Amino acid sequence: MSQSLTAVQQIEFDAMVKAEYASKGFRLRDSVRMKHDVVGASVDFRKVGQIVSVETAYQQSVTPQDPNYSKATATLAKYTTPTAVDSVQELTVNFDSKMENAMLVADAMGRRSDQITIDALVADPAETIVNGGTNMTYAKYIQAIEFFEDNAVPIPERYMAMSGNNFRKLLEAQEFTSTFYTANRVLDKGMIREYLGINIVVIPTMLEGGLPKAGNIRTALAWHKMSTGMGIGHNFRTEINYIPEKTSWLVNGIFSAGAVVVDNLGVLAIACDESA
Repeated sequence: MSQSLTAVQQIEFDAMVKAEYASKGFRLRDSVRMKHDVVGASVDFRKVGQIVSVETAYQQSVTPQDPNYSKATATLAKYTTPTAVDSVQELTVNFDSKMENAMLVADAMGRRSDQITIDALVADPAETIVNGGTNMTYAKYIQAIEFFEDNAVPIPERYMAMSGNNFRKLLEAQEFTSTFYTANRVLDKGMIREYLGINIVVIPTMLEGGLPKAGNIRTALAWHKMSTGMGIGHNFRTEINYIPEKTSWLVNGIFSAGAVVVDNLGVLAIACDESA
């Protein structure tokens, strides 16, 4: 056995790369009204009000009612997610760093898409359930259902976003976990998908901000899909271009988007004390 073999052994690096834990985003993309291929700097979402049926005597003249048509405008903004890979430095590793960075860029665009929706919802809720010194509770969940019922929000289009801390506290309520209450199997492989007509979305910690938190008070959200609109101008795209003068690859993500609450009677804020 050669004693000098170790002097020429190549140090081999693992080609599998571990990225930091981060949400891939686009969790809220199907939870609001979407308009794609928007041309211009803004997009309008129309809203129609209500009229009522009134008793009318025979041969009595009728007075037309105004259903109060209105619109809400979402202003589109441009977003980029650039990072660079030196073409020489890339040779020092045995994995495709351009592709790794492209995946990071795509994930970042997805989170920003979610944040645009969150920011719109937070800006214009119709009501707020006060924290009352409690975290997310079954009682608050029922209040959200009451809010939806009072405003005639269709069951398939009800959504609620909360943090992992809120979700953990909610699961302490036996109404969510005990088979005495959940004979309809709301627990699907360990995760609640929908309960009492509300689609639950857990928003993780995000560098973009996530659900707002002031001190210990987190703002969770409940909303109707049709209450909020999001417009996409330049669709989500990841591109890799070589920059000769930098001897580097530019990995970038580009899109333009904006969101706005169309009818705030479909939006509810829920204050939760995460220290409780």
